[in-house]
Amino acid sequence: MVSVQRKVSARALLAVGAVGLSLLALACAPQTSGPPPSTTTTTTSTTLPWSTPTGVWTSFNLTCHVNVLGADYTFPQSASVNVDAPATVSAGQVFDATVAPGPFNVPTQVQGYALTDIHAFTIRFPLSPNVQFVDSVMSAGINMGPGYPSLSVEGGYLVYRVPGPFVPGSTVQMPKDRLTFKAIGPSGSTVQTQMASLTNVANFGIGTVDDVCYPNDPNLVFWTTTIN
Repeated sequence: MVSVQRKVSARALLAVGAVGLSLLALACAPQTSGPPPSTTTTTTSTTLPWSTPTGVWTSFNLTCHVNVLGADYTFPQSASVNVDAPATVSAGQVFDATVAPGPFNVPTQVQGYALTDIHAFTIRFPLSPNVQFVDSVMSAGINMGPGYPSLSVEGGYLVYRVPGPFVPGSTVQMPKDRLTFKAIGPSGSTVQTQMASLTNVANFGIGTVDDVCYPNDPNLVFWTTTIN
């Protein structure tokens, strides 16, 4: 009897995990218009007002992984990211680049199971060796929960976190992040914007599902800035 219950729970969590993973892709889906301005806490003393991203959207494919009761499953997903950065900079120049995820709707139920919340949304971007991180300023966001959005440099990665929790039935707009760098690479080198991984945690009455997604092309570049 315990074995049967375990199999039923595994199937239920697998169904939940499959849709939970789709939320990750939706969070990076391009949008034709943004939500109205709002305010939120940020990592700095300055908060940028929300505005529709004006950079370039890049579409790409992900392979997502979820562990259900000790078993690993994978799912394909599509996503996109908006990047606004200069095409060229001079050696030693300080410049800005803006990275923007899109808004997404948080469902109230998945496969008949009530969603409690989604939290711990984290994106990791490799930090180019040809730049020095100077500062970051986050924009406003909407319905992001009481958690404190942040961006930090950890082990060679820019780590973008929106802890949430995101409430079921809400439309979440996570903040854009305006990043300030100093070009420290030699003339002719490049600064590439890439993504390493995308994760979140979905809570349900029947359990918690941890999701992690990786780009199918680990060398995928969203934007390249050349140092003159």
